[in-house]
Amino acid sequence: DKSEKTIANYCADLRLFSRWFEQTNNEPMTPQVVTPIDLREYRAHLLNVRRLAPASINRKLAALRVFLAWARDKGLIESNPAEGIKGVRKQELAPRWLEKKEQYALLRAVQRGGKVRDIAVIIMLLHTGLRVSEFCALAPADLEISERRGELTVRGKGGKVRTVPLNAEARKVLWAWLEVRPADGPPTLFVGQRGDPLSPRAVQRIMAKYARLANLEDVSPHTLRHSFGKNLVNAGVTLEKVAMLMGHESLDTTRIYIVPSQNDLANAVERLAG
Repeated sequence: DKSEKTIANYCADLRLFSRWFEQTNNEPMTPQVVTPIDLREYRAHLLNVRRLAPASINRKLAALRVFLAWARDKGLIESNPAEGIKGVRKQELAPRWLEKKEQYALLRAVQRGGKVRDIAVIIMLLHTGLRVSEFCALAPADLEISERRGELTVRGKGGKVRTVPLNAEARKVLWAWLEVRPADGPPTLFVGQRGDPLSPRAVQRIMAKYARLANLEDVSPHTLRHSFGKNLVNAGVTLEKVAMLMGHESLDTTRIYIVPSQNDLANAVERLAG
């Protein structure tokens, strides 16, 4: 029941392996003559000679694994020689976050715009790391704030509740927003232009507007969440604390913020030139 495209891709993968096998071993490829060493050599050929991407190599190995499993099920071979063959590990990539210069450019763009709500939206997302759904669901009752301290009660995924402290910058923009927030507005803390609750899509539009003014690409509310996590790690905050602030159930999720970005790697190499 596979699609025609999937079938065509699998057949192409098998033909490619068959040609390589015949050229390498001087005999036709049949399930009976394929060995684990053949598959390891073929994987090395795809990686080092053809220089294919890990995803392409792993797909071709998956096609062979399925083909040889079929041969085993049909009684053509006793065992599947591909069962112990691992795919090529792809280098783990850091998520998209804003470097400090990019954060500065975005904040400068929104502050030049001068809209109190928009300034509060962007600074709050950058300084709390909330998911956009969590942010839009905030109610005034979820906020406790004074001149010296503040915190948010955040209702996250799976009905879990966490408390996120507010730093001085977040408190400052919240005070400014509360002064102009419509008294007869909706039950949410942040209000849309028409007096209705601010929606995730509206927040995305706000982000897109100021990212464009700051000449930034690929910026979303989740980019600011990632920037919050990265800023904490760069400041020396432990992963356990970062996980609690961001509402992660597992530290494995939080570890993405210790994965170097390309800019981190470039800075590391530049230190040698100093």
